[in-house]
Amino acid sequence: MVARTTTSLWDRFAAFDPGLIRLTPAMRAVCGTAATLAVLTALRAPETALVVGGFTAMTTSLAISDLHPRNQRITLGLGAPLALASLAAGAVLTPYPTAAKLVFLVVIYFAVQARRFGPRGLGLGIFGFMAFLLSQFTRARADQLPQLGASVLVAFGAATAMWYCVGPVTASGTLRRLRHAFDVRLQDILRDTASLIVTGQDVDTRSRALQDRLDRLHASVLLIEDFLDERAVDEDTEALLLHLSRVEMAAQRLAVLTVRAMRTPAARNDLAGRTARHRLTQRIRALRHQLTAGTACASKRCEEEYEGGAANRPTGSALVLDCFPAVDELAEALRVLGPRGRPAGIGTPPRKPASPTFGALPHRGSDTSSVKRGATRQAFQVTAASALAIAGGHLLSPHLWYWAVAAAWVVFIKNESTGEVLLQSVRRLAGTVLGVVFGYGLAALVGGDGPVLLILLLLCMFGMFYTPSQAYWAVTFFITGTLSMLLALMDTFSTHVLLVRVQETALGVSCGILAAVLILPTTVRRASDEGLVGFLHVLDRLLRAVAAGSTDTEIPTSWVRAAHDLDQALESFRKACLPLTHPFNPQRRRRHRARHLLELLEAGAYHARSLAATAERLPAGHVRECAARLTAAADRAHETVTHLIRVTGHRPESASQTARPTVIRALSLLSEEQRVSLDRPSPEHRLLLHTNRLDATLTALVRALDPFASDPDRTTMVPAESVDIPSSHVPAPAAAGSCADTADRCERVPGLQAETPRSGLHAQVQSRDGYRARRGRSYG
Repeated sequence: MVARTTTSLWDRFAAFDPGLIRLTPAMRAVCGTAATLAVLTALRAPETALVVGGFTAMTTSLAISDLHPRNQRITLGLGAPLALASLAAGAVLTPYPTAAKLVFLVVIYFAVQARRFGPRGLGLGIFGFMAFLLSQFTRARADQLPQLGASVLVAFGAATAMWYCVGPVTASGTLRRLRHAFDVRLQDILRDTASLIVTGQDVDTRSRALQDRLDRLHASVLLIEDFLDERAVDEDTEALLLHLSRVEMAAQRLAVLTVRAMRTPAARNDLAGRTARHRLTQRIRALRHQLTAGTACASKRCEEEYEGGAANRPTGSALVLDCFPAVDELAEALRVLGPRGRPAGIGTPPRKPASPTFGALPHRGSDTSSVKRGATRQAFQVTAASALAIAGGHLLSPHLWYWAVAAAWVVFIKNESTGEVLLQSVRRLAGTVLGVVFGYGLAALVGGDGPVLLILLLLCMFGMFYTPSQAYWAVTFFITGTLSMLLALMDTFSTHVLLVRVQETALGVSCGILAAVLILPTTVRRASDEGLVGFLHVLDRLLRAVAAGSTDTEIPTSWVRAAHDLDQALESFRKACLPLTHPFNPQRRRRHRARHLLELLEAGAYHARSLAATAERLPAGHVRECAARLTAAADRAHETVTHLIRVTGHRPESASQTARPTVIRALSLLSEEQRVSLDRPSPEHRLLLHTNRLDATLTALVRALDPFASDPDRTTMVPAESVDIPSSHVPAPAAAGSCADTADRCERVPGLQAETPRSGLHAQVQSRDGYRARRGRSYG
């Protein structure tokens, strides 16, 4: 009982912090700071050296954001000399305040410019900025440099000792913990799916919870991909991402089919439906055992009982019976993936390398010119904001002006648009105010008890690193609590100092917002348009790969990689439009439209991932059996993507003149797609199905981007009764020709019939022809 409870708690912890990527730096910061202070205290170092050493030990965990342990150690090794140089420059210039401030601005400019080099550049910039800021905070002098330099070296030595001696982290260990988090989150999806099938009630609420579970599972896959992108662990992990993608898509398909089945009253009430649901629930619960034990005895018996075609399955609603092949597909994907203790790639036949056609697909991050332009633009913004913060902060407090500079610096980290800077500024200010109240209360409660204050300081530091970055106000809350404990230890704590802290923070974030608005501004709309165009470009490359690969003799092994690049582009768009989708956004119409647009992109990304995963499963040469139809569908979707890229950024400001769409989640949108009445569609038919539904989603995206697209002088869209993705929540009509093309293809394939009234197909084809004929005239 105790062992089972411990395992369950560890699983919950692993799901909350996948790969321990927050716990590890938090423990390193706390242990490294404690060890640094202990060594410096034993050496009888002065108070200034203690502050420098403890602050540097904390900065080592703050600045290192690489996922791979080797990359972390490289950043740590480069950070030590950079921190020493920046600290020395600040100490030498302390007697010359004006020169020190001017040099500080130069340090800030180059620190922001370093962000163009990715996580390592960001970390090195933080090392340089924090070291110079520390020299101004402690008012270091040149004659103190030997002691301060020794403190910095002790701090880096303590951090290195934590790296190697206290809980050493290896690449294989990190990957194993990331895989554990993936398994736990998949178990949560299976549990919620089984619960939805058993109850059959409150489908909308349960589907929203299931969507959250799927989002967390997808985040685990992206985290593993980022880890493998930094540096491959070994040759056995080459196929890991492919297997994880297949499992993820099977789990998402099972969730989509389950929600669709449970929305039908007949699937919930009749006796045959209840029997089918009971057996389906047993099958899903058996998958949870297979997830951790591989092909164990219970899983084998369950597979023998329920697999083998429709003869071994119960009768009932066709929508419920559709879930059984999805369960079988997930079981097969889990069998190939194997239990979490088995190395990836075992049992997987070697694949031939991709053909040169697909080797031309650029990997994400290859567009370095845009990254460099963004870093240069932000360097000017941060430098200007810091200059304003220095001037204003010096007027508020000649000795504490650096707090305003720190606030102006922080609000630009990992933010591009003015809206993102504004949102980060509000979070920073709110966290500071709450942290001041919290820190004052703790300091007043504890009094001058040094050991207790030190313990509270370390606890606040742990909370600062362990809190998810999405809750930045909480991170700032713990930062201010840590500062309050530090001031109490230095006997400089007072109400006036805390009030100055709030004033300097408010000034710093105001300077940041002002610089973001006036100096090379990037609006939220422009940033979201750039993110949308980036998403469409990656999707365009994937579709061109589909069109070219359908006639190629090689299997396009880069399809899955291109699909994951699409996921990264979707995450970039999601972050860019976060100020619009945030619940505090007062413009409800814009918020709903941004969320609706995001739902369509999520649905399109789902079909793109399914397309790539299905193509990877096809043996070489099998795609050629439906090459012409697949190429035509991919080319049609490619044309729609090209049209969308041309329209994006030039759409009218019509949000105030059109109805606000009702927002639903992507899982609900996918579950409302029309059913294809075939128990086990072949992979070739699955390719066609996902390609056509992707085309339908793209056409719905055209309608969402241009609400006046139904105007005959602009373009022709489909009436609501012929929507390929029917939804009672979304008033926008969707694709015209994809449903007709799917139905025509299904008629040519025995047993594949689309449940679409034949009377509506001619109108769809004519509407699609009119749309294609007028498209060039409308937006040329």
